[in-house]
Amino acid sequence: MNWRVSFAVAGFVLICAAHGMADPITCGERFTRHSEILGEDRTVFISVPVSYTRGTQRYPVLYLTDAQFEFDQSRSSAAFLARNRLIAEVIVVGVANNDRTSDFYASKADFKANGRTIPFPNSGHADQFLEFVEKELIPWVESTYRTAPLRILAGHSAGGYFALHTMRAKPGLFQAIIAASPWLAWDDARELKQLVPFLESAELQTRALFVSYANEEHQVGPEMKANVETVIRALRARKDASLRWASTTYPQEDHESTSVKCYYDALRMVFADWPFPRDSQNKLMGSLEDVKAHYARFGELLGYTPPPPEEIVNELGYQLLGMKALDQSLAAFRYNTEIYPRSANVWDSLADALEQAGKRDEALASCRKAASLAEANGDPSLETFRKHAVRLANSKKPDEK
Repeated sequence: MNWRVSFAVAGFVLICAAHGMADPITCGERFTRHSEILGEDRTVFISVPVSYTRGTQRYPVLYLTDAQFEFDQSRSSAAFLARNRLIAEVIVVGVANNDRTSDFYASKADFKANGRTIPFPNSGHADQFLEFVEKELIPWVESTYRTAPLRILAGHSAGGYFALHTMRAKPGLFQAIIAASPWLAWDDARELKQLVPFLESAELQTRALFVSYANEEHQVGPEMKANVETVIRALRARKDASLRWASTTYPQEDHESTSVKCYYDALRMVFADWPFPRDSQNKLMGSLEDVKAHYARFGELLGYTPPPPEEIVNELGYQLLGMKALDQSLAAFRYNTEIYPRSANVWDSLADALEQAGKRDEALASCRKAASLAEANGDPSLETFRKHAVRLANSKKPDEK
């Protein structure tokens, strides 16, 4: 595949401490690939979730166009939302695009807006770029990383056009599509004219679609708003409820700034049913079986069934432990060790429940497993797990004098 890792320029930020250089903060990696399909090198940015090295689970993938502009903000938005349990953790993959009219537009034409015409003689190679994504990029990502069968494609402006074109040209390649201010006026709205009947047909296989526009008439003309609203009307005319879709406008944003809010809102929409229900006191509402059923229902919406998040199951275990429901608490913690066996934290949590249940030897073994995994994974909580094991080892059994 001819991938090579280049120095991790896309991958870290260095923070200077008062008395010297601090540790680097890793944000991802930058790869350079020679594409046989495109006949040139391409730069790809990849970021995995913090939990990636501490488990065996698989992750949905968010693919981005224009990674040179969109990678940092998209990666940080996805991480923020996942950390707050609003979406699943995702792998973010971005491709840099230097000649955007070549990569993104499916037909050769000139740019026309606000009475201007700008020639683009190299435009119109979107299907070739799409072939690269389908046959080179995605297979490499899925053979190299632990990916779940949920692919999301996000694009802005010309990239938004490409995202919608991909939805039509390759139904089913991506399960979710995000199009921020898609420039559908290209080539006298040729793509739009094909897109409208497609959106109303049974050929559409996308499970979730988010489309938006901003206050951008002064930059790109009135066509942007009019064309996106045409897409929205076509979506409203659909009779098939298998597609979940949403649209919004950002009157406080212009054409350049809108993707930040769009991508954030779109991820929340794609994962709208991800958060587990809570009561007015912010406590989880239900049992372990309810948690399993909730995420199974979410899987039905997007075509794959994810395991319940480690943090939710762990929280439920402690909630049950606080209620003195020891058997249910142990069941939750044991289930977490089954689905996240490489997570040190789940074994340490199980030890807490085992200790309360009077099973000191099992608790100590669980603690030691947590410490061993933490050491192997470079877990920052290693010392906490070690201290827990030492305390248990030095404690007396309940029947000892």
